[in-house]
Amino acid sequence: MKRFSLIIPAAGYGARSGSTVPKQYVPINGVPMLAHTLHAFGRRADCGEIIVAIDPAWRKEAEQCATGLASVRFVEGGAERQHSIFRALAALNGSESIVLVHDAARPCITSALIDRLLEAAEQHGAAIPALPLTDTVKRVDGDGQVVATLARADLRTVQTPQAFRRPLLERAYHNANEQNLLATDDAGLVEALGEPVVVVVGDPHNIKVTGPEDFKRVEALLANAGSL
Repeated sequence: MKRFSLIIPAAGYGARSGSTVPKQYVPINGVPMLAHTLHAFGRRADCGEIIVAIDPAWRKEAEQCATGLASVRFVEGGAERQHSIFRALAALNGSESIVLVHDAARPCITSALIDRLLEAAEQHGAAIPALPLTDTVKRVDGDGQVVATLARADLRTVQTPQAFRRPLLERAYHNANEQNLLATDDAGLVEALGEPVVVVVGDPHNIKVTGPEDFKRVEALLANAGSL
């Protein structure tokens, strides 16, 4: 069994969630969201070390989320998600050759999706989960006028976890630091190297909690799945 390392950036606040506390610590079915996410990976025998980038002001809450998971360690996050991941990547101690990066606010991750990503990353170097678009997509200008209708057959919505061979991800982050590059996801930094990124089929239940309505959706999904 090939093992992997996991990085979870969890230092942000999630202002759009409508919560008075960082959304990763909001209880879902009585358990903080971050705990659901951590245990989804921590229960796997092939999961090596887990590095979580946090705001030190919430360290106590973060440690409670990792109760029972000896593989979890914490680092201080940065001002941006990308900075947090860079710090977590530098903190990895293990020998695992594959690194996954996952949003703390996606607690409905399944083992089937993780398996698909591990296999693809091992074979190709970088793999991301994505779903086809079902709605028509238009590009608009600053005045709200339609500029173009995009061909949705070529477009995908991207999820996490994203999976990479560790040397490739490290090279991508060092290049980003040297070139002062910012990307909205880790795959974007790998793409900046000119390296290929393959897509595997995502999971429509792998929802990222963003707004207040998302909490109810994941609450129902986790209840049905029997999580924690």
